[in-house]
Amino acid sequence: MMRLSFNTPFSRFAACFGLGLLIAWGLSEGSFWILKDSSDHTPQRVELVIPAGTAERVARGEASPTIPKEMVFVVGDTLVVRNEDTVAHQLGPVWTPPGATASLLLDTVNKFAYACTFQPTRYFDLDVRPRVTWTTRLTAISFAGPPMAVLMFLYSLVIWPLKPANSKLQIADSPLP
Repeated sequence: MMRLSFNTPFSRFAACFGLGLLIAWGLSEGSFWILKDSSDHTPQRVELVIPAGTAERVARGEASPTIPKEMVFVVGDTLVVRNEDTVAHQLGPVWTPPGATASLLLDTVNKFAYACTFQPTRYFDLDVRPRVTWTTRLTAISFAGPPMAVLMFLYSLVIWPLKPANSKLQIADSPLP
């Protein structure tokens, strides 16, 4: 039967490294699932409908109940603005005549505050986030695991010091001059 020994620095560090990566993986994946948002999807087409009567509501200082104040996207999403109002509307670089659609490819990570004509505040927030992929998650584990392993190794040396190797010190029986 083989018995594991953690009395050598290398074996203890290897065990701490493996345990550190395992703990980092658990914490990273656990927090990913708890805090999961919509930024882990493939790029998609998102439609924003400007309903009829929006221009009149905005003129009275009222917001349209179907239009959100801000939207969250991932890089590669396409925002399609469909104008069902009788007045042309603009959202930043996108101008949409009545009864038409226009699109905006969101290919840059940023939080945009575009000028718009369909909100009483006259601006609309677009939050474009990077996609969360398996490489993003693996990077998080690789950033957390090794430092955790080093700390665990150092603490293990304080709590359970390494035993000195069995070496016999031989002193020659020689008279002193």
